[in-house]
Amino acid sequence: MNRRKTHIWLITTDQMRADAIGMENRDVITPVLDEMAGEGTVFERSYCASPVCTPSRASIFTGRYPHIHGAWNIGVSLNEDEMTLCDHLKKLDYATVGVGKMHFRPQCKPNGTYEAEEPAYRDRGRASDSTYYGFDQHFITEDNGIGAYTDWLSEQNPEWAERFMRDRGRSDDAAGDVWESDMPSELTQTYWTADRSIEAIASHNDDRPLFLWTSFVDPHHPFNPPRSYAERYANADIRLPSPAESEMPDRPEHLLRQDGKYWPGGGEAHTHSEDHMKRLIRNYYAMITFIDEQIGRIRDAWRAKGMYDDVLVVFTADHGELLGDHGLLYKGPWLYEGLTRVPMIVRGPGIRSGYRASALMENVDIVPTLLDALGQERPYGVQGVSQLPVITGQAAAIRDSAMTTYDAHDRGIHAKCMRTDKYKLVLFEGEAYGELFDLENDPRETANQFFNPIYREIKYGLMEAMLQRLMSWQDPLPQRKALW
Repeated sequence: MNRRKTHIWLITTDQMRADAIGMENRDVITPVLDEMAGEGTVFERSYCASPVCTPSRASIFTGRYPHIHGAWNIGVSLNEDEMTLCDHLKKLDYATVGVGKMHFRPQCKPNGTYEAEEPAYRDRGRASDSTYYGFDQHFITEDNGIGAYTDWLSEQNPEWAERFMRDRGRSDDAAGDVWESDMPSELTQTYWTADRSIEAIASHNDDRPLFLWTSFVDPHHPFNPPRSYAERYANADIRLPSPAESEMPDRPEHLLRQDGKYWPGGGEAHTHSEDHMKRLIRNYYAMITFIDEQIGRIRDAWRAKGMYDDVLVVFTADHGELLGDHGLLYKGPWLYEGLTRVPMIVRGPGIRSGYRASALMENVDIVPTLLDALGQERPYGVQGVSQLPVITGQAAAIRDSAMTTYDAHDRGIHAKCMRTDKYKLVLFEGEAYGELFDLENDPRETANQFFNPIYREIKYGLMEAMLQRLMSWQDPLPQRKALW
């Protein structure tokens, strides 16, 4: 590929399941993403580095694992000396623009409260080059909206800005984190993120390749889509997960005694009614449909600029959403498929179209895959592997396993998960229990086989394979320069 003509558009959503897209789930309306999938390669088994935002996002951006790049959980920062995708691309003369949610630093002040960090400090430049982790330009809005988005909203509509900061436009019939928003869609974070992305494309100097990261805050909870999008799902026959009561006896003890200890958002099984869960899921899907339309608007901007045929697009999410699976919601110290498996679409010049790959992929593979597509070798220190042979039709698979980690050692839990073609093994530091699922015969992960004697040899074999993976996780940096 000609690096002077190959632009890169990385699109991420927050908390989006792999099966929350039309091509895989008939309940979800996503015509733009479905079309992109038809233009490129879909990884049906792509996994996040961590089931929470900061560590997974930092892994997407560095190609390195959470315990290596420093951002091992929320509330800690990505090390400023880490080489990011922007840093690698700027060596190839790319202009780099980041729009939307980044979450490479804490959103709260370090005082043990939920008091919001000052955007000027949160989004400050690195000491080494004064850039935000290598971006030439950045327009950041985080979960709380504080910063560039709310500054803009205050200028556009002071009344809605005040209401957003007070309660995000919470409706009178809101139930927990679920309501339909009456905020005009063109004033929302999602629309703002699309507008800033469109402006970046329109103002780009065609003499240089452009790297644009469009990062949507949604479909992160609260589940509050614009009302008009929620209404599109008013008559949808939403399928609910099966009741989870029968699974409880076989679940890891930390899920039974969580009570907010390991994850500040809680962790106990939800007690919502079927009607509430159906409303929640409808709104979740509506948020995705809204995002899909905004992706279409940005795609139109690439086309208007005459650049789209030369754009290498990667669409993914930082992690999934439990959405009622196993009686659970949101994210946190769980390693179930709904939370760890994420959408992954790659389309662009040289990428085979209309292909659905069963190959395992990790989101640390994004950096080396993009660089390989540009004819660049994997930089020393990047731990992911290039999936270019898969997306160009040269290989069926590169990996034989995918790893996900949840680290909260300061709160008493440290979990490692390894997923192979047929099985999933989850181990917890300092605990005699764990999880083992036979995904070929039990794709919903309803029967934990960890203590089943029939699976003893399989479990030990997976433990050995996980040990080998953990050994390979050692940081290869700094690179050896001398003989001794």
